[in-house]
Amino acid sequence: MQHVSSTDFSRRIASLTLSARGLPKKPADFNIILVSAICDLSPSRRYSVKELNADLQRWILQVGSNFGIDHVTLRRYLVDAGLLTRDTAGAEYRVRTSAHEFSFDPEIRAIDLPALLSAAKEERAERKRQRQAKVERL
Repeated sequence: MQHVSSTDFSRRIASLTLSARGLPKKPADFNIILVSAICDLSPSRRYSVKELNADLQRWILQVGSNFGIDHVTLRRYLVDAGLLTRDTAGAEYRVRTSAHEFSFDPEIRAIDLPALLSAAKEERAERKRQRQAKVERL
């Protein structure tokens, strides 16, 4: 089982999100994206389809807009990856807490993804400004 620390998660989610042109192909990166989509969901709660769809749509708007995925496809990927379970009627979903191909630090749930991405965008912009200033001095 591959483990992803909260530091690695933060670094990779920022990089993957800012440079996204679709979902990543590498299994570890793909799973980081999937886990980021359910970080705000409580494992102790059942979610109706409507509630889950609203949460996934919010994630797409705040974090995943560059991945070219809709909430229905994202929900299917989460179920297929074993990160969400669905009741037999398909009316309720729960975050799955049992073993998974990848393990993640529990602290990942506390990461404010929109703030993390905003800071990463600012860092990129600052590096770009510094490179431009350097070129202009030459």
